[in-house]
Amino acid sequence: MAVTMLQDWCRWMGVSARRGLLILGIPEDCDEAELQESLEAALWPMGHFTVLGKVFREEDNATAALVELDREVNYALVPREIPGTGGPWNVVFVPRCSGDEFLSRVFHFLEQQGQTVESVAGALGLGLRRVCWLRSVSQAVQPWVETMRYQRLGVFSGRDQPALGEESFEAWLHHTADMLHVWQGVSEREKRRRLMEGLRGTALQLVHGLLAENPARTAQDCLAALIQVFGDNESQATLRVKCLTAQQHSGERLSAFVLRLEVLLQKAIEKGALARASADHVRLRQVLTRANLTEPLDEALRKLRMVGRSPSFLEMLGLVRESEAWEASLARSERAQAEEGAGAQTNAQMGAASRAGPGGPGYEPEGLTRSGDREAGEPLEEGLKPIPDESGNEDGAGGLGLPKSSSGK
Repeated sequence: MAVTMLQDWCRWMGVSARRGLLILGIPEDCDEAELQESLEAALWPMGHFTVLGKVFREEDNATAALVELDREVNYALVPREIPGTGGPWNVVFVPRCSGDEFLSRVFHFLEQQGQTVESVAGALGLGLRRVCWLRSVSQAVQPWVETMRYQRLGVFSGRDQPALGEESFEAWLHHTADMLHVWQGVSEREKRRRLMEGLRGTALQLVHGLLAENPARTAQDCLAALIQVFGDNESQATLRVKCLTAQQHSGERLSAFVLRLEVLLQKAIEKGALARASADHVRLRQVLTRANLTEPLDEALRKLRMVGRSPSFLEMLGLVRESEAWEASLARSERAQAEEGAGAQTNAQMGAASRAGPGGPGYEPEGLTRSGDREAGEPLEEGLKPIPDESGNEDGAGGLGLPKSSSGK
């Protein structure tokens, strides 16, 4: 069921199922950064890859992701599971050679040789029943064969930074080279049309110019010209310098820097700019001198260098992620302590305010006075004034009286 989903999804996306992986069991709340990090850590031995899309599967109550590799699946390297958020994620890929694929290859070969199923069956002395069976199988798989034979290429324009919906030259080139191999039985004119169908901008203008100069150029010639213009032409010295000057960017996580450095190292090794045996040493040197390390991690790596033990890529990545987890735990603990301290201070302030507030000890509303028998805080009515007692003290017990009238009554 999962393999069928992978094959159908690849067909809809126009990519080879032989270069596709279906990742199952990804939690719905897993963000893009976590997904990319987990995939890079598990799939880096298989080369570059692209996440083509994600979809939620109700039967798993989790998300599935379609990943396209830049080359066919290497069955010796592909992992069965990927450690990730919420537990291991299952990896689904097309089996090494399915029955349908074998038949499709057979029928494709017969077609290239100008043979039919019936003619081959007759030459082999097969009976009518077997011929009918072969013909029915041929008809059943023919649409699948046609789909495999023609898959639209991705879009490449020649921009330094591909726009939305475009591919990098490396990814586009791998797919195109595969398709040109699949299209062996297609006319050269149709090959050129399909090649140009995926080109935009300066890349398309280049091929137009080549064909205007010589209309007999093959699709392979056009592809070779594109490789010469847009391919990776960095010298060994340039690649070596890039590795030895790579440093952690501001705001970049240490694990992300280690992954980026590994891509540079592998590229330099492939081009002969660095010896494979020196990769661990160069990696350790760059992390120690060009990255921001916590004190425990820095001390651990320096001890390893002193004893001549440079960690491998996976060992380095494990140490870095352990350090990042420790930093995150420490930050959470500090935040919790700060919040507890702020809460205690707030409670103390509220307690002080309650003691000085209405009804609290020492509280006396402003503007209220006490006057003899008058109840404290009771305002004087307009037109009334205190009557002095015999001693002339207005605050005595004379009480309140009406003002004398002008008639003296």
